[in-house]
Amino acid sequence: MSDKTPRDKLLSLIRERSYRSGEFKLASGKTSNFYFDGKMVELMPEGAHLIGEVVYDELKDLEFEAISGLAVGAVPMVTSAAISFYHHGKSIEGTFVRSEVKSHGTRKVVEGKLAPGDRVVVVDDVATSGKSLLQAIKAVQDAGATVELVLVIVDRQEGAAEFFREQGYPFRGIFTKDQVMEADHVAAR
Repeated sequence: MSDKTPRDKLLSLIRERSYRSGEFKLASGKTSNFYFDGKMVELMPEGAHLIGEVVYDELKDLEFEAISGLAVGAVPMVTSAAISFYHHGKSIEGTFVRSEVKSHGTRKVVEGKLAPGDRVVVVDDVATSGKSLLQAIKAVQDAGATVELVLVIVDRQEGAAEFFREQGYPFRGIFTKDQVMEADHVAAR
C-alpha cells in the first residue's frame, strides 16, 4: 500500500467512502442510481491531505493566484489545496463563493482575498452537467478575476466537459466516473 501514489490512494478512498448506489436527486435536478458524496473523503484527515496533494500535482504548472468554489462543497477542497500549495512553497489564495450575499458585516459574495485581475481555478468535488459551477464562475468574474480552469475531483461524464467547452472554459476532471467505478467492489455495492 505504501507504494501507491497519492492519486491512487485518493481514488481508493473515493471508491470506498464516496460512491453510493441507490436512487438520488442530484444538484442538476436529475435522478441517478449512483452518487458521489465527496464530503466523505474531503472531511477526513487522510482524504483532505490527499486531495490537497493531488490538486497541487494537477495545478503546479498552471499560473494562477487563487482557487475558489461554491460553499459548502468546495470549501474543504479549496482549503486542502491552499495548504498543499503552501507546503510546496507556492502561495495561492483560497476563496469561496456564498450562495447569496452575506447579510451582515462586509456583505460579500466571495469570501477571501480576490483581487481584480487575479487568475482563478474554480473547483468542486463532483460535476454532472456543470451548470451549478456557473454561480462560482460568475462571482469570480464579477470580482474582476479571470477563470483559468474549472477542476473537479470526479467528472460524472454527463455533459460537464462539453458544457464548459461550449462556454469557453478549460475543464478537467481528476477522475472520471468510469475510473471510479472500475473496481469490482464498487460495481457490487
